[in-house]
This record gives sequence, structure tokens and C-alpha cells, in this order.
Amino acid sequence: MEEGRQIWEFDREFDRKSTCDLKWRKEGVMAYLNQKVQEDMIPMWIADTDFGCMEEIVETLKARAAHGIYGYCSTTPKFEERIAFWEQQRFGWKICPQWITSLPTVVSGINIAIRAFSCEGDGIIIQTPVYDPFMAIIKKTGRFPVYNRLKNHDGHYEMDFNGLERLAQAPENRMLILCSPHNPVGRVWTEEELKRLAEICLKYDVMVVTDEIHSDIVYGHHRHVPLLSLDQRYRDHFIHLSAPGKTFNVPGLKMSFAIVPNAGNKKIFDRMQSAMSLDIRNTFGVECIRACYTEKGLEWTRHLMDYLSGNVEVISEFLRRELPLVHMEKPEGTFLCWLDFTDLGMEDEELLRRVNQEAGVICVPGEWFGPGGEHHLRLNIGCQRKTLVEALKRIKKALA
Repeated sequence: MEEGRQIWEFDREFDRKSTCDLKWRKEGVMAYLNQKVQEDMIPMWIADTDFGCMEEIVETLKARAAHGIYGYCSTTPKFEERIAFWEQQRFGWKICPQWITSLPTVVSGINIAIRAFSCEGDGIIIQTPVYDPFMAIIKKTGRFPVYNRLKNHDGHYEMDFNGLERLAQAPENRMLILCSPHNPVGRVWTEEELKRLAEICLKYDVMVVTDEIHSDIVYGHHRHVPLLSLDQRYRDHFIHLSAPGKTFNVPGLKMSFAIVPNAGNKKIFDRMQSAMSLDIRNTFGVECIRACYTEKGLEWTRHLMDYLSGNVEVISEFLRRELPLVHMEKPEGTFLCWLDFTDLGMEDEELLRRVNQEAGVICVPGEWFGPGGEHHLRLNIGCQRKTLVEALKRIKKALA
């Protein structure tokens, strides 16, 4: 009975058009894509989900709102304890509360790390096709992106370690931003892959900053491993970034965190955060962390993964039966599907016109993710199943 109730909750539809939710605002979509979109669009672009929050989160925020004062806030030991609890329970990683720094977003954490541990003109290595803000931040900070393009074997992506070692040898390439699990290709890197990458970066003194915001969204037998949990040397040299935003659908509360075990590095990181005026905490974000990272949160996450797994099967079967020329390797992690339209022989502009404009299914253009993203679209399946089915039917009709 309990399981049935939980599944019903994920099927529940919400009116997101009457709020300021960016994902469902037509004006926001048009500004983002620089394209006109239909009034009855189905937005499957930005990476939040259409699922209602866990009840405990809603009740916690209601209780805090009822207090009536929302002044400047700070974290408390309970905040760090909840994060430490989650890392231990989910990933078997025992961390010290003093390693933790609260952040507004993971992206702001990347920005801080780039400015704190590299100089203008330095190269920052990224593994494309990859989350497009990586490139934007690198360029805006006066650094330049260095592409260690992933190897695509019929939709299954692997790291190019030989290419990485060549890039790491260059003294100007000071940092690597690791997306783990990887957005958009959906890989959950194995322990062996992570260690190989880390050893190359240690050898050539390249700092690794890991974006592990999708770490809870992992399917089947795959297992997410925090890079810093694998070796004391990694803890001494690298930085871990994460947040509850993707798991619990609370990115608008602006609460993320960095784990920086090396005391010297943490001091540098915290000083830069303060210099950038990114050290003001969000009252409701702090409360949210305390509500998410609990035993109830663990149970809720298991139900979330059951539902998302069902969505993966729906899209996989639909493509197999109805759109055999559109290919998708089932994601190992994330609620994002990486669709390959190469065999249709369309240019990216035509593909985008048909899917985003004619079908009204708003996807992120693959070329935005850098080299290797051509002829692809990223589609967010964090939605009610009936919405996913309708979106797939529309895409099929537009491509016919």
C-alpha cells in the first residue's frame, strides 16, 4: 500500500505555469533557446523534475516560514552532520564535518575553485560532450577550455586516458572539472576509471574538481563512488561538490556544498568564496538539507529511482519500436537521456526546428555540450509518465 501511494505521488501533476518556475515559463524558454515555442510546449530541457517534494521537506519549510523572521542565517552542526550522514549511508564515505563549506550552487563552487586554484590564461580540462556551464564559466573567468573528448563506442562513452595524459602534461593546464555521474551521456564512472583519471592528474599536479550533483540518481547494478573516498591522496589534492537539488527537486532553494578535506586548500577556497560574496546562506536551503538527508530521504530516493527506472524503460522501448533510427544508450545515472539522431541525416538546425518548434518538446541542443554533441539532443525524463509518452509521440510525428 505504501509503495502504491509513493508511485501515485510521482504520477501526480502540478500546475507549474502559474508560478515563476523557469522550466515551464514560455518567455524563459524562448530567451534560453532564442527561438519561438508553442503555447502547449512540453519542457524537457532544464534539469529539474516535475515531481512534488517529499512531504517532510514541505512541512519543514512551512514550519520555518511560520516563524515570521527571515534574517541572515548560518549553518549549525546539524547541517554538517546531515551531510556526513548522507555520504556515509549512500556511499560508505566517512567525512569530517569540518571539511564542509555551504554554497549557493555547485556551479558557484566550480567558479570559486577555478578562481582560487588557477590563473587567467590557464587551461581547464573538461570531458566533452559535457554540461555546458562548464565551458561558460571557464571562458568568463579568463581561462580557456581544453577538450578531453570522450570516446563514443556506439552510444557507450569512455574516457580517453591517453588523450588526458597528453593534456595533463602541459603546465598551463592546471585543473580538470569532472562530471560524475556524467551529464549528458549518463555514465556512472567505475572505481577503476576514477582511479586512473586521478592518478594521471596527481602525476602532473592537475587539481580535480568533481561535480557529483547527480550522485543519487543511479540505476540498476551501477554504483556511484565519490572520487575523494578512494584514496587519502585524492582528499589532499581534490575538491568534491554536490547538492540535494537533483535528488529532491529543490534547486530553487539554492543550497549546495563543497567537501575540501585539505585544510590549506579549504582556507583558500573559503577566502575566495568570501571575496566573491557567495558566503551568504539561504535560510530555507539550510532547513532543506536537514529535511532531505535523513532516513526518510533514503526511503524516498529508492522510490524515486523505481519511478525513473520505469521512465527509462518507456523511452527505450518506444525508440526501439517507433523510432529505430534514433539511438539511446540507457543512462547508468541521471534523469537525462542522450538521444542520437545521426542516422536521420539532419543538420542540427533542422533537428532542433522539428523537435523544439514543431513538436513543442523542448530539449537541449547537443552541440551546446561541446565537441561530440553534434546531432544529439538531451531530454529530461524527470516527469510524469503520461507526459513522457506524449512527448515521444510528438517527436515521432515531427520526424515522420
